[in-house]
Amino acid sequence: MRAVKARKKNNGTCRYEFGKRALQMMKMDLRHGKVCYWALIFSVAAHSVTLAVFTGVKLSGRGGEEVSSQPALRLQMIERVVAEPVAKPKPRVEPIVRPESKQPAIVAEPRPEPVVADSPPESISEASKPVVETTPQSDEVEFFGQKSRVQRVCYVVDCSGSMYGRMYLVREQLKESILKLNSRQGFFVVFFMEGQTIVTSGGETLTPATAGAKSAALELIESVRPCGSTDAGHALQMAMRLKDASGKGPEVIYFLTDGFDLDPASSRAFVEKVNRLRSQHAPAAILHTIGFAPQPQDRQMLKHLAQNTGGAFIEIN
Repeated sequence: MRAVKARKKNNGTCRYEFGKRALQMMKMDLRHGKVCYWALIFSVAAHSVTLAVFTGVKLSGRGGEEVSSQPALRLQMIERVVAEPVAKPKPRVEPIVRPESKQPAIVAEPRPEPVVADSPPESISEASKPVVETTPQSDEVEFFGQKSRVQRVCYVVDCSGSMYGRMYLVREQLKESILKLNSRQGFFVVFFMEGQTIVTSGGETLTPATAGAKSAALELIESVRPCGSTDAGHALQMAMRLKDASGKGPEVIYFLTDGFDLDPASSRAFVEKVNRLRSQHAPAAILHTIGFAPQPQDRQMLKHLAQNTGGAFIEIN
């Protein structure tokens, strides 16, 4: 009986212990389930974070490649610039400065002289012939603005080579002056050029300003061409000795030149010679001088010649 009771007691104790352990195991299972649940959540979170980190690393790697491509592009551009040839700078062109002319500009733009013909034309064309007025005119004479009221006039004109390009204006002024003369007035034209060569409007006397005489004078004016050096002495001597049909000499002599090829001593001798010729042949003649851009020494000579005879000097620039 005691053995049976002891066995029953041991069986009860075993059952109690087993039940207690089973309860403990159930509690442990419950705890283990919770642990597994939280472990699962932690694992998912950890994987998500890891995936995000790897994704960020890949994206940052691509971005780094894009950023690093810009320096590479700049390096390529620099290499291309260095490889290109260096552009040469444009040469600097300095403006051409022409030296100032010693002689002042003449009035009106000079025109080139026509080609010299082998022989002077026999007559000017009908279109170029001036219309000669037949109505009575005053006794006033004008040449380059210098006016005189006289009956007898002589024009002494420089036609040397230095007058080339200026003769157009001289021709126009000379023709205009002659056309205004009336038949009661006498005139004469002298051109001086190479050496002592002179060309006159005809004969050695003052000619009445008829229509025929004017036309002949205009033909002469158109035919002469500048040449040679300046030698006015012989031409002025001829002008001083001129007489008309009644034996009277010129009242006014217009003397036009652009200068003389003389030194100071020769210039004084020239002025004295002209004064002497005037005293001998035409003491009443007035000498009006016209200087075409003369040099200072020539300007003084022309002034003295005019002042010594009661005339006037005019300078054309």
